[in-house]
Amino acid sequence: MNEPKITVVIPTRERCDVLEKSLRTVTAQDYDNLDILVSDNASTDDTEAVVRGANDARIKYVNTGKRLSMSHNWEFALSHVDDAGWVTIIGDDDGILPGSLNKIAEIIQSTDIQAIRTRTCGYRWPSPANTHPVVLEVPLASGSELRQARQWLDKVLAGDADYPQLPMLYNGGFVSMSVLQEIKSRSGSFYRSCNPDIYSAVAISSIVDRYVFVHDPLAISGASSHSTGISYFAEKASSEISPAHVFDSEKNIPLHEDLPLSKSGRLTRSIHLLVYESYLQSSCLRPAEDGNRHAEQLEVILAAAGTHSSEIYDWGAEFAGLHGLDYAAIRSKARRRKVIRKLSSTAKAPSLAMANYFVVSPKEPITDVFQASVAAAAIRADIPGPGKRLSGLVKYAARIAGNWIGIENQRR
Repeated sequence: MNEPKITVVIPTRERCDVLEKSLRTVTAQDYDNLDILVSDNASTDDTEAVVRGANDARIKYVNTGKRLSMSHNWEFALSHVDDAGWVTIIGDDDGILPGSLNKIAEIIQSTDIQAIRTRTCGYRWPSPANTHPVVLEVPLASGSELRQARQWLDKVLAGDADYPQLPMLYNGGFVSMSVLQEIKSRSGSFYRSCNPDIYSAVAISSIVDRYVFVHDPLAISGASSHSTGISYFAEKASSEISPAHVFDSEKNIPLHEDLPLSKSGRLTRSIHLLVYESYLQSSCLRPAEDGNRHAEQLEVILAAAGTHSSEIYDWGAEFAGLHGLDYAAIRSKARRRKVIRKLSSTAKAPSLAMANYFVVSPKEPITDVFQASVAAAAIRADIPGPGKRLSGLVKYAARIAGNWIGIENQRR
């Protein structure tokens, strides 16, 4: 059987320092039927030179010609992917583990599904100010399962699962181009939200019946000083050069009309709110719903509020007033839901922690995502025993605690 064609898309902008290593994780793949598309969002740094310097005939470089928002750049990138085959998108500080595309091809060839989602490793790049420890987190589970897409979408909407459990078109997510074409034919474009990764998860789950979830991590999610999500959810206000500020300043796809912005004019910092926004924006992909889900979803949004709870509660009161909802009653239900949620997560925390292996400050530091991908593959090839896992977890907890104390002392 012929190998399925797989296209790896890397949208990028002004990040040639991390792009070089991210791209290397893809060019190092031992897979023949591979296209690599780098979509440069009008960068003024050495992005094009880095791409050309990779000297790989499988790479196609495209440039938007003018600055676009994140969602529009990703849409532009997909418009340059051939109609046949499968596609994945990775961030320019993310990567793919060695041999991953061969494993994905095996699943494609042995099933009739149109979407695959895998677990991912986590890697924190060195920060310029060294304010965070360099950490590699490697899930140790293996195997795969066939999931019902709408069932898992409902779990996410209920707050019982996180959106990365869905078949998204982002790091660790692989989708048949036929699915993307179906979505575009119904909605006019693939992306209809300013949060392209979350939107892709909700939209694809609204179209496909089933998907394969792979417990083996086949990709690596990088967190660097360039990361928009990390910047946006940081506690401190973003500077004018931060990824969050750049994101806010762009002419992106407007928020759904039923959802107000925060008092500051930004997106309210709630992951579940962004999930619900994508759900509303993708309504054309599903049969007509019976009534709206505003009250139900507001309860879940409030129950999931954490670091930015004050901001989320203020937004919730405004949202409730806008739609004539009983905010006091919904918030009371959310408090009860939050207690149950916390008890459940506390009970599961030890087993979940031991299901991963943490590498903190090794003798030979892991300085970039390519090195992290190689290290993760080596760990997966020789799974650490319980004692070594516990040691790694303790080191990680100690480093995080020490880092937090250092930051607090600096503030004083």
